[in-house]
Amino acid sequence: MKCSLCEGEIDGYSADLNRLVIDESHAVDICPGCIDKFVKWQGKRLAVLFPTKAMKRRFGGGVV
Repeated sequence: MKCSLCEGEIDGYSADLNRLVIDESHAVDICPGCIDKFVKWQGKRLAVLFPTKAMKRRFGGGVV
């Protein structure tokens, strides 16, 4: 199975862990590396919206 974002091979593919369902008609398979990048990107956005100390510590000061 290939990652929809980086087109790399997904080792140990699991539909539960690697399948991102966007809505009823859209879904993608993403690798653990891209999942980590996606979580970090979204985390920085959340740190700006909810600037708690924990979010700033985890995602880099709340700055996008």
